[in-house]
Amino acid sequence: MDKRAIKSKNAIIATFLALIKTKPVERLTVKELCEKARINKSTFYAHYHDLQDLSAQLEAELVYEILHSLPRNDLYSLKTSELFAVDLYQALIRYEPQIELLFPNQKKELLASRLDRAVKTYVWNKYPHLRNRVETEILLTYQIQGAYYTFLNSRNEDQTIVQEVIGRIARALHTLY
Repeated sequence: MDKRAIKSKNAIIATFLALIKTKPVERLTVKELCEKARINKSTFYAHYHDLQDLSAQLEAELVYEILHSLPRNDLYSLKTSELFAVDLYQALIRYEPQIELLFPNQKKELLASRLDRAVKTYVWNKYPHLRNRVETEILLTYQIQGAYYTFLNSRNEDQTIVQEVIGRIARALHTLY
């Protein structure tokens, strides 16, 4: 991509993020975004099909960033799976402003399902022998969804205690299977 295209795409994204702070995506128009970004509509359409496409791409990038910000060398390891839930929870806390912006109230569960899908895809690729094990599927679901919904519901609690409890629960679940 040339410098002009990169500059245009960055302007689109920055303007979009600024606009969704003030109103939901459903109430935005491409025309409004283009006027504020000072670009032509054809420039917008060279990068995105519509505003939902732009939003979906930013959401996918955020999921990727969250998962690849985890501190361990591996996204997920069977040897340290109990640490994964704590690491995921901490990453969600770090990315809270971006999560709140791209996944407002009505879209909260979309992030949970995207995280779930991304982690499971990684795990199934890394450990294909576990793909059809219902126990592994459930364990992963508990770790991913548990960390996510704990993030949503326990942000105002003592973080040391929350993370300790997440770790103990994940460790206990892991030892069962």
